[in-house]
Amino acid sequence: MQNKKSFPITDNQISNIFSPLIKKKKIALAVSGGRDSNALMLLISKWVSIKVLNIEVHVLTINHKLRKESDKECLQVSKIAKSYGFKHKIIPWIHKEIKTSIQELAREARYELMCDYLKKYEIDVLLTGHTLDDQVETFIMRLSKGSGLDGLRSIQKERNIGNITLHRPFLGITRSITTKILEYSNKEWIDDPYNDDLRFERIKIRKNLHYLENLNISHESIYKSINRLTRSQEAIKDTVDTLFSDLVEINNLGYLTIKRPQIDNIHEDLIIRILQRCLRIVSGGKRVSLSSLEMAYNDIVRIKKSKTINGCIIKVLSDKYVVAREVRDFKSMHLKSGDEITWDNRFNILLKSSANDALTIKNLGSSNYLKSYCQNTYFENLPNYIINALPGGFIKDKLVLLPNIHNIYSSSNLIVKFKSVEK
Repeated sequence: MQNKKSFPITDNQISNIFSPLIKKKKIALAVSGGRDSNALMLLISKWVSIKVLNIEVHVLTINHKLRKESDKECLQVSKIAKSYGFKHKIIPWIHKEIKTSIQELAREARYELMCDYLKKYEIDVLLTGHTLDDQVETFIMRLSKGSGLDGLRSIQKERNIGNITLHRPFLGITRSITTKILEYSNKEWIDDPYNDDLRFERIKIRKNLHYLENLNISHESIYKSINRLTRSQEAIKDTVDTLFSDLVEINNLGYLTIKRPQIDNIHEDLIIRILQRCLRIVSGGKRVSLSSLEMAYNDIVRIKKSKTINGCIIKVLSDKYVVAREVRDFKSMHLKSGDEITWDNRFNILLKSSANDALTIKNLGSSNYLKSYCQNTYFENLPNYIINALPGGFIKDKLVLLPNIHNIYSSSNLIVKFKSVEK
């Protein structure tokens, strides 16, 4: 029997929550079976009905294979999703035994698996059920670590993962509301036992948030602060975008140069942000901590000392800074004629060759005869720290192909493009 109380959210509120999706032909929902994602599924069903939409809804459930109940719970979600007329897919996470960093690894795998599904079915938006409670927990977690402005923005309503938009429509809604939505509709949900496991930092914070309420620090006031921090961060980002365009040159050989003394005369925070962006590009997307960036700023800008950081080296020259890949931790990859690969997460490589031999792609610094091979090429006058980090084609241990030069081996070409330039 349905509750006599009114539904916790009006039709107009439901329409407003999902209004950014009104023109979509397909959407995907990440649904674990917990209260928030089940409420998301229910409200999407209501929204489709209210607006009389012809929209294809795919519900994705990741079976993490971490608990014996997971198979049964996934089937339970499948039954609910199909009752709404939605397509449902259970995606297993295949992994070895995990003893540490369970939540982090599961989260990474979850998004990777779901994004693969979205690409396959040409869906460009994935909805999750993150609520205001998740937002506040994330804010406290990052505050405890001394995060800067970017970190304290916490969970953003939208984030891009490649060509897929991760959309979180519930960030302004509390978990108590999602609970009331399900209770009103007589819908059950699954309580994950990990949500009571105090070994996890998020759960410790969740169990103690009521102390903030005792100090008149409400979820809503924290949410208001997060929105203001986001507004400030976006204004700073616009400034950094302009400065980056004016001061930074991206070279197809995988390094960046930053103009001096121009960059030395701007605010410390802006310099740190420009360095952060340069390091992300040159390292192939690796994240770098704010603490590391602050130490690097002190060494590079104040002391004028070259610095290795995040798998990169920042060289201090008289008229510029050079940000290049540090010559270490390269992995070899095999390549046949016509193959395309991404090497070191930095270069897209295509081999055009009349030979049948497969090459091994390694960094040029692996060759004992690199100097002689570079003679009479544009590599000849480049510093070793740049050349040594570039990819080359090897047969066994012998270098046979330099990048982007019709040379040495069987009339072949190793076409190499720096991913950032290509993008």
